[in-house]
Amino acid sequence: MNMKKIILNILFIVSVLLVFAGCNKNKEEIEKADLESVNNKIIEHFKKNNVLNYENFIFNYIDEENNVVVVGLLDNSSDEQAKFKKDVVDSNLIKFVKGNKLVNEKINIYEDENNKTEDLKSFIRTYNILNVADSNDENFLYLTIRAFNCEEVQTVIVKRELCPNIKVGKNYEFTIKPNFRMEDNILSIFNNSSILAIKETDKTGLEQIQDFIS
Repeated sequence: MNMKKIILNILFIVSVLLVFAGCNKNKEEIEKADLESVNNKIIEHFKKNNVLNYENFIFNYIDEENNVVVVGLLDNSSDEQAKFKKDVVDSNLIKFVKGNKLVNEKINIYEDENNKTEDLKSFIRTYNILNVADSNDENFLYLTIRAFNCEEVQTVIVKRELCPNIKVGKNYEFTIKPNFRMEDNILSIFNNSSILAIKETDKTGLEQIQDFIS
């Protein structure tokens, strides 16, 4: 009799654990779906409304580790956060951070001929794709990128033909040809160079190619 009770108790505990595990799984799936929903609403908003007309917005991407949608704003004040929620999407899943001005690979901002050089060699930098969005020009895409082990996040504009099937979450090697001398950050690199190629890579962590700027 005692043995029967013990077996029943064990079965009860196992069933409770299975139900609990199932609930956790469903919770994780719901959270991921919610994050994707918020992120997609932001993307859709700026597809319909020219992103260049909303100068304070810089980027958006899903941070699955912290279960938030990160939105970068030039002016990250509480007033601007409230404005974004009113104009774009209102969600407590959004985490606002301060961003830097959108990088446009089509235009070099430094037109000083004394700064231009033919001596700089092309190099490769590997970036993780945090977000992909259409631009107003069908020949270009917006990519939100970050290098391994770096905090800097930037949205850049690149030619669609270089990466027509680029995917969020994947790592890509960017072959970069400097047009002007630059500092070693995404903002300066993309404002002073041309992108020659973008290729997916399965290298991770420290295995990734992160060439020095010559």
